[in-house]
Amino acid sequence: MPKKVLFVLTIICISLALFISCNGGFGDNELKVISSSSHYGPTESFIITVTADAVGKMYDEPPQADPPLTYTYDPDPLPDGVSITGELVRDAGEFAGTYVIRQGTLELTGPNADKYTLQYVGNRFSIYGF
Repeated sequence: MPKKVLFVLTIICISLALFISCNGGFGDNELKVISSSSHYGPTESFIITVTADAVGKMYDEPPQADPPLTYTYDPDPLPDGVSITGELVRDAGEFAGTYVIRQGTLELTGPNADKYTLQYVGNRFSIYGF
Protein backbone atom coordinates (compact mmCIF):
# COMPACT_ATOMS: atom_id res chain seq x y z
CA MET A 1 0.00 0.00 0.00
CA PRO A 2 1.46 3.42 -0.91
CA LYS A 3 2.70 5.54 2.01
CA LYS A 4 0.23 8.36 1.26
CA VAL A 5 -2.79 6.03 1.43
CA LEU A 6 -1.50 4.41 4.62
CA PHE A 7 -0.95 7.84 6.18
CA VAL A 8 -4.49 8.97 5.28
CA LEU A 9 -5.99 5.74 6.67
CA THR A 10 -3.99 6.17 9.88
CA ILE A 11 -5.28 9.74 10.28
CA ILE A 12 -8.86 8.57 9.72
CA CYS A 13 -8.45 5.82 12.35
CA ILE A 14 -6.91 8.22 14.87
CA SER A 15 -9.68 10.76 14.25
CA LEU A 16 -12.36 8.12 14.72
CA ALA A 17 -10.72 6.84 17.92
CA LEU A 18 -10.49 10.38 19.31
CA PHE A 19 -14.10 11.10 18.38
CA ILE A 20 -15.27 7.97 20.18
CA SER A 21 -13.12 8.57 23.27
CA CYS A 22 -14.08 12.25 23.50
CA ASN A 23 -17.80 11.50 23.21
CA GLY A 24 -17.70 8.74 25.79
CA GLY A 25 -20.01 9.66 28.63
CA PHE A 26 -18.56 12.77 30.23
CA GLY A 27 -21.77 14.69 29.68
CA ASP A 28 -19.72 17.88 29.32
CA ASN A 29 -19.59 19.35 25.82
CA GLU A 30 -16.30 21.10 26.58
CA LEU A 31 -14.54 17.74 26.84
CA LYS A 32 -15.42 17.02 23.22
CA VAL A 33 -13.12 19.80 22.03
CA ILE A 34 -9.75 18.67 20.74
CA SER A 35 -7.25 21.44 20.28
CA SER A 36 -4.13 21.37 18.19
CA SER A 37 -0.93 23.30 18.18
CA SER A 38 0.41 22.98 14.67
CA HIS A 39 4.04 22.75 13.65
CA TYR A 40 4.38 21.95 9.97
CA GLY A 41 7.58 20.76 8.38
CA PRO A 42 8.58 21.21 4.75
CA THR A 43 6.37 18.46 3.30
CA GLU A 44 4.17 16.81 5.91
CA SER A 45 3.32 16.77 9.61
CA PHE A 46 2.87 13.80 11.92
CA ILE A 47 0.63 13.75 14.98
CA ILE A 48 1.67 13.34 18.59
CA THR A 49 -1.43 12.85 20.74
CA VAL A 50 -1.34 14.00 24.37
CA THR A 51 -4.19 12.73 26.57
CA ALA A 52 -4.81 14.19 30.03
CA ASP A 53 -5.30 11.63 32.82
CA ALA A 54 -8.51 11.88 34.86
CA VAL A 55 -7.53 12.84 38.41
CA GLY A 56 -9.26 14.16 41.49
CA LYS A 57 -9.30 14.81 45.21
CA MET A 58 -11.70 14.84 48.16
CA TYR A 59 -13.56 18.02 49.09
CA ASP A 60 -12.10 19.47 52.29
CA GLU A 61 -12.05 22.75 54.27
CA PRO A 62 -9.55 24.25 53.84
CA PRO A 63 -9.06 22.85 50.32
CA GLN A 64 -6.29 20.29 49.80
CA ALA A 65 -3.59 20.92 47.23
CA ASP A 66 -4.39 19.46 43.81
CA PRO A 67 -2.62 16.26 42.79
CA PRO A 68 -0.34 16.66 39.78
CA LEU A 69 -2.09 16.97 36.40
CA THR A 70 -0.53 14.17 34.35
CA TYR A 71 -0.83 12.91 30.80
CA THR A 72 0.17 10.15 28.43
CA TYR A 73 1.35 10.57 24.87
CA ASP A 74 1.43 8.54 21.71
CA PRO A 75 3.78 7.57 20.21
CA ASP A 76 5.79 6.57 23.26
CA PRO A 77 8.72 7.03 23.18
CA LEU A 78 8.64 10.41 21.49
CA PRO A 79 10.49 10.74 18.19
CA ASP A 80 14.14 11.84 18.34
CA GLY A 81 14.52 15.59 18.72
CA VAL A 82 10.99 16.13 20.12
CA SER A 83 10.04 16.97 23.71
CA ILE A 84 6.80 17.97 25.42
CA THR A 85 7.15 20.96 27.73
CA GLY A 86 4.71 23.08 29.73
CA GLU A 87 1.88 22.28 32.10
CA LEU A 88 -1.76 21.28 32.02
CA VAL A 89 -4.28 23.49 33.80
CA ARG A 90 -7.75 22.87 35.15
CA ASP A 91 -10.78 25.10 35.43
CA ALA A 92 -10.89 26.94 38.75
CA GLY A 93 -13.09 25.76 41.59
CA GLU A 94 -12.92 24.02 44.96
CA PHE A 95 -16.47 22.75 45.40
CA ALA A 96 -17.47 19.14 44.78
CA GLY A 97 -17.94 18.57 41.05
CA THR A 98 -16.00 18.08 37.85
CA TYR A 99 -13.69 20.56 36.16
CA VAL A 100 -12.16 20.43 32.67
CA ILE A 101 -8.42 19.76 32.35
CA ARG A 102 -7.06 21.96 29.57
CA GLN A 103 -3.88 22.02 27.47
CA GLY A 104 -2.44 25.04 29.28
CA THR A 105 1.12 25.71 28.12
CA LEU A 106 1.82 22.17 26.83
CA GLU A 107 3.68 22.28 23.52
CA LEU A 108 6.13 20.37 21.38
CA THR A 109 9.72 21.60 21.50
CA GLY A 110 13.08 20.50 20.16
CA PRO A 111 14.94 20.53 16.86
CA ASN A 112 12.41 18.23 15.14
CA ALA A 113 9.22 19.66 16.70
CA ASP A 114 8.31 21.49 13.48
CA LYS A 115 7.68 18.11 11.80
CA TYR A 116 4.90 17.21 14.28
CA THR A 117 1.48 18.44 15.37
CA LEU A 118 0.43 18.21 19.02
CA GLN A 119 -3.14 16.97 19.31
CA TYR A 120 -4.59 17.38 22.81
CA VAL A 121 -7.41 15.30 24.34
CA GLY A 122 -8.83 16.77 27.57
CA ASN A 123 -10.20 14.97 30.58
CA ARG A 124 -11.83 15.79 33.90
CA PHE A 125 -10.63 16.77 37.35
CA SER A 126 -13.10 15.60 40.00
CA ILE A 127 -13.60 16.91 43.50
CA TYR A 128 -15.48 14.27 45.43
CA GLY A 129 -17.95 15.24 48.18
CA PHE A 130 -18.63 13.28 51.35
